[in-house]
Amino acid sequence: MKSLLFSIAVLSSSSYVSGTVITDDASTVVGKTFDFVIAGGGLTGLVTANKISAKGYTVLVIEAGKNLPDHAPIYDVERRGELNNDPATDCNWHYTATYPNGTDMATKVDSGKCVGGSSSINGVMWYRPAPVEYDALESLGNTGWSANTLMPFVEAVEHNIPPTDVQRAQGANYNPRFHGFNGLVNTSFPTPMRIPATQALYKTAISSAYNIAVNDDLSDRKDNGMALASSSWTLWYDGQINRRSSAAYAFTYPASQQRDSLTILFGHTVDKVLFDKKVVANGIQFGPTGGGTLSTVKAAKEVLLAGGSLASPAILERSGIGAKKLVKSFGITSLVDLPAVGLNLQDQPGTGLSALVKDQFTSNTSFIDGRNIFAPVIGLANIDNVFGTRAAAVKADLLDKKKLKARAKAAVDAGAMVDQNTAEYIFGAAINNIVNQKTAIAEIIGESYPAVFTHIFWPSTPLSRGSVHIQSADAFAPPKIIPRFWTDDFDNDLGVTIAKKARDVLSGSTFAPYVAVPAADGPPVNATDAQWLEWLNESAFGASHWTGSCAMLPKGKGGVVSEKLKVYGTSGLRVIDASILPLQITSHTQSTAYAIAQKAAELVLADYN
Repeated sequence: MKSLLFSIAVLSSSSYVSGTVITDDASTVVGKTFDFVIAGGGLTGLVTANKISAKGYTVLVIEAGKNLPDHAPIYDVERRGELNNDPATDCNWHYTATYPNGTDMATKVDSGKCVGGSSSINGVMWYRPAPVEYDALESLGNTGWSANTLMPFVEAVEHNIPPTDVQRAQGANYNPRFHGFNGLVNTSFPTPMRIPATQALYKTAISSAYNIAVNDDLSDRKDNGMALASSSWTLWYDGQINRRSSAAYAFTYPASQQRDSLTILFGHTVDKVLFDKKVVANGIQFGPTGGGTLSTVKAAKEVLLAGGSLASPAILERSGIGAKKLVKSFGITSLVDLPAVGLNLQDQPGTGLSALVKDQFTSNTSFIDGRNIFAPVIGLANIDNVFGTRAAAVKADLLDKKKLKARAKAAVDAGAMVDQNTAEYIFGAAINNIVNQKTAIAEIIGESYPAVFTHIFWPSTPLSRGSVHIQSADAFAPPKIIPRFWTDDFDNDLGVTIAKKARDVLSGSTFAPYVAVPAADGPPVNATDAQWLEWLNESAFGASHWTGSCAMLPKGKGGVVSEKLKVYGTSGLRVIDASILPLQITSHTQSTAYAIAQKAAELVLADYN
């Protein structure tokens, strides 16, 4: 066992100073009382802890995974692939998800399991959602969750490093209106830029296929949905490597962010929240992640759950907060019958098609560089971009009230939504974003790998809904995740349409001089829609942008938490992670998670200052 007092300077290697206690020695916290105890040392847990402890409150963060500040595959973005199946790191839960029929899905679910959480293993993508997406949160009954409130939080964390002239010449650009320059999270383009020649091909072909103009910045949404630009990431170039700027590297390790009032206990898994007889949260029960004796720690003020969309519902259910029938079936005493816990689960199922590149281009790093910084060019397409002349009919179908009721009933019957009214309420808001606000419905990505161009894509705002629940009272048992991808007719139509467009892009005139075999994988060239859909079901897997399972909604509309993030039926307990989002976000969830964490800290501090 070891205890570590340290910091890592923002732009340098490690140095050792007093401040935040980071330890795997449970004896340093067992039986003690902290003002706030946070379950989960990922992005939202660390940022919220940083903000609250800065005001002098004592905060304990309990993280299941390891603390790996000096592990190269984490801090060196381009070595990210080494984190897969690396027992020394073990920084990924690799959850198993299942199809509705109970069969295990082939691809494991990525979820961060270390200090920094998913911000330590993700694809480091950085851009903002459209403002109307945040406004939709407020329109669902969440006062104070509009774009005017949340966008300043996104800006506040960002330290944007504008592209150099060399990077601009290779496709990079930005609009300073959509960036922050004084925050702790570095965002920039990589050095050197990735596959500039291939980026140019994708921009031309995607622009033509979807009728989207190339613009300077993915955060600059045209008509709320459209964008097509080179990607920027949460990284910075230190002169030798492109370094990850995770929540841990930004908010926990730097010397400037040390907090004598903050303790982080890693290597320990939260079992459940402890309550008094009036259902006031007053502590947490936890144990070593590998299994072992359970211990407790007290919270004088509040317990905050930051386990993410796949873990926070499980903590609630093991604590007796959730559907009464479910928690009792595992021998757990029901404290609050809150049946929406674990429902409305959403992610974006992605896949891709590849074309074989002609031999003379495979060693040209302007086309194929073999580097692992995902998605160098991204397009965001709205309903008109995707469906073209069919868009009016697709919109009418989505707005049909009878079909809305049928969609809602199917989700309820499948155990993915709590009741008919809630399902109609949530689907109605999602459809309004898609049809009337024209938010992006598809993310389309240009990539290359050794010997191939690979065009990746997924629905940005899928209407398929799933669930996540405990499958045992055991604190160390994984949750049961049923995503239910491709179970909604709109998603299916969308998926087939963008898959066909992806093949058209790779087989079109733009790529023709560089491609040897346009259809290197996927269904047959003349595949039917049914064959395309079968291929999507077999090949797609979640982007790990999970939301929705502890939805922030009025209680009568399927809410788990209020606009103050307080869990209904309890006191002193909040959820502070992306599970609170009732709707999917069309940007990667990272930027919004930073906003949630800062908003959560503001709400908490407002109750005690």
